[in-house]
Amino acid sequence: NVVFLLWGGFAKKKQVLIDKDKHFILMTGHPSPLSANRGYWFGNKHFSKTNSLLEQVGAQPVSW
Repeated sequence: NVVFLLWGGFAKKKQVLIDKDKHFILMTGHPSPLSANRGYWFGNKHFSKTNSLLEQVGAQPVSW
């Protein structure tokens, strides 16, 4: 159970390589000023979502 954080177009294209039955995928725009202005970055809560997913499978959360 790995949580993949795919940020940006290049990273999102890699989702086809990930077994979604075994792992988790969180996607959003690249954390750049352009993406932030377009609303793709702020509020995605990827860090808290990652920790929630890890806890659901009995893994330790990350201390970000």
